[in-house]
Amino acid sequence: MEEAVKKEKFHHPKGLWLACIGMCGSSYLKYAVSGFLIFFYTYSVAMGGLGLSKEQAGLLISVATTAGSVLPLLGSVITDRFLGIQKSLLMAFFMQGVAYMIFFLFTPNVPMVIVGISINVFSAAFMNNNLSAIVGMLYSKKEHTRKDAAYGIFYMAVNIGSFFGPIFGGMLTDHWMAIKDEAGNVISYGYKYAYLMVSIGMFLVFLIYLFLIPKWLGEVGKYPAGKQKKEEDGTTKTVSNEKLTAVDKKRILGMFIIFILVTVYWTCYFQTSYTINTLAMDYVNLKVAGFQVPVVWLISFNGILCIILAPLFGNLWMSLGQKKMDPPISVKMAVGMAITGLAFFIILAGFNTLHGVLDKTVKMDLWYMLVAYTVLTIGELLVSPVGMALFNKLTPERFSSLAMSSWYLTYTFSGIASGYLVAVTDKWGYAKILIILGSSLLICGAILIVIKSFLEKLMAVDKLGEE
Repeated sequence: MEEAVKKEKFHHPKGLWLACIGMCGSSYLKYAVSGFLIFFYTYSVAMGGLGLSKEQAGLLISVATTAGSVLPLLGSVITDRFLGIQKSLLMAFFMQGVAYMIFFLFTPNVPMVIVGISINVFSAAFMNNNLSAIVGMLYSKKEHTRKDAAYGIFYMAVNIGSFFGPIFGGMLTDHWMAIKDEAGNVISYGYKYAYLMVSIGMFLVFLIYLFLIPKWLGEVGKYPAGKQKKEEDGTTKTVSNEKLTAVDKKRILGMFIIFILVTVYWTCYFQTSYTINTLAMDYVNLKVAGFQVPVVWLISFNGILCIILAPLFGNLWMSLGQKKMDPPISVKMAVGMAITGLAFFIILAGFNTLHGVLDKTVKMDLWYMLVAYTVLTIGELLVSPVGMALFNKLTPERFSSLAMSSWYLTYTFSGIASGYLVAVTDKWGYAKILIILGSSLLICGAILIVIKSFLEKLMAVDKLGEE
């Protein structure tokens, strides 16, 4: 553990807040763009888009998404062996700023936009994985509870960005910078100006990091983790070529088991953006005092709850840790998966109030969805930030960035699996899908409880920092 970062009087070092600034900014700018991306690709040049066909746009998104899923593994190897996290982040923020500026300057020049996309995808391979890794590097191997709390706060930063990004991005493209006719109808959207906003935002984050890294991070993440030297009885040696120990291999096996279960978890969870959204649109009474609640606000409701509850969970872990009552990681994640499964059964209970009338003339009450999303968010906070912290804890420091890329890889696999579930929803029906989702998560939680002793022995979390 590098000692350059001094602990504050507060619970956490300043470096955590710098990581949160980076993640909040990255998330904000990503979601500001993702909300209108398909429209930017397919709308005509006169309307502010590129004028691509849906097939061309789909191919472009597919290639970029696939590359964006694989490249972080390469980015992590480069970071861990050659650049170090600090340099990687500075490079990523600057390149992202350049990429989005290309969008602003050269739209609707498709070849130049593709250049911008390429720069964007490559630079993104050095961003989220390294921001996540730097959080764990701020704490010693023995600070298990503080690290769990830190990742909870970090997760809050993600949700702050993802909540506000679509709001301001949408206002910019559809209102503030849009060209409208006399009737107020949009005739040209301000997509390129949204890219200008994102570019300026990335350059701003770059400058913040450029000036604050020396003060708030010091030596943490300054050098490649695989090249760093560690002190042993007054001597130093490089760790880049060290072989994995038997303990390391057991921990990696434990991580692999968690990886599989978390992939199942995200596969079910991501249905909130697909199947559950469709169900809500067709069969939930979204009117409140005469106002039609946009269905996408349910996702925003989840984001708001994450922002509110994440620090509360962080304080809970800190309090339990001080009392030596912090539950094992496998128990936290098992409870989180089971609670998330319960959320789908709450939605099922609401769906059953329709009594099989599916002609959209009968609607279920909105409160079923609100309660379900509240329960789902609690489960999410017991799984995601805790899992991120776990991957950081168990991985040898020379693979710190690679470990976080592996965690984000669960999103990729679950995204693919989610697509298959969406495809069979019409055939199987909502009730069957909800039962499958809820039952799958309850089974995952039960598996974690059953193998708790075996898993805890594999991971040997209590031995961290003592080897």
